[in-house]
Amino acid sequence: MVKVDELLLVLLPGIKLNIRSDIVCSSYVILQAEYASTYNKDFIKPFSFAEGPYQTIYLLRANLAISLLKKGKSFWMMQQDTFWRKNLFELGFEDDLSYDAIFDQLGANDKSMRASWINGANFFVRANNDTIKFFERLSDKLAHWYTPDMGVMIHQCHTWTRPRCAYFPYELAHSWEWMYTSQKNPPYILQLDCETDGGSKLMQLGKYGFHFVDNNGTCDHEKVRQARNRMESGSVEVRRNFPSWGRLQFKAYWYIVEYILWIPYIGQLLKPYLALVGYILMITV
Repeated sequence: MVKVDELLLVLLPGIKLNIRSDIVCSSYVILQAEYASTYNKDFIKPFSFAEGPYQTIYLLRANLAISLLKKGKSFWMMQQDTFWRKNLFELGFEDDLSYDAIFDQLGANDKSMRASWINGANFFVRANNDTIKFFERLSDKLAHWYTPDMGVMIHQCHTWTRPRCAYFPYELAHSWEWMYTSQKNPPYILQLDCETDGGSKLMQLGKYGFHFVDNNGTCDHEKVRQARNRMESGSVEVRRNFPSWGRLQFKAYWYIVEYILWIPYIGQLLKPYLALVGYILMITV
């Protein structure tokens, strides 16, 4: 179990969390934004992928990263829609000095044309001047361009010499695409996103056995154990569940992207740039 000195919690309006600090850490600090008194009703209403509030969260995350890095704080970004089968923190990624940042990646496996494309849900960043510049440029682009933050990060990692980017092996960190493979080598952590409708996200995850909250709001540890066992036995049921509109979009989107990147010569030339125009290829409803 990891023991940390400080746990940073970013709480958006309308989101309530029960914190068990005795389990996770010895102490925690909740940092409020500089303009915490600014109220925006748009964050109370449900919103979907690629909408204005969603883009604002991308920008918030980039600016938060800049604030931490300028204070000399290396950090983990861990997205809440990720199932932890095992503890990723026990593997010592903070001690490996061969990279400045290590990211989860898209694709089904190392043979995927999207390997080394950043997923952007779970990653570790070491504080130094190079990573500060990385996120400052990310923030600047997000403030002026309508593009996903992972598209910008992919471009910068593939075209900049610094910072040094690395990627978690698929057997350690994977996206929802793992469920649509043969389900071998279950990852330590499985990020379950790809829903474009924020209002139905938890319901969709429940169909695949990833819903762990009892009616009284507490964690059902038996459901967690069952989900872990299904991953380890390769029996996460996906075929009987008709994909949501968001999942169908992403499956079609990744199929198109894989084909484009497969084209000899052209694919390799486009690989650092294609994700920047990802919204053009998607129909978000």
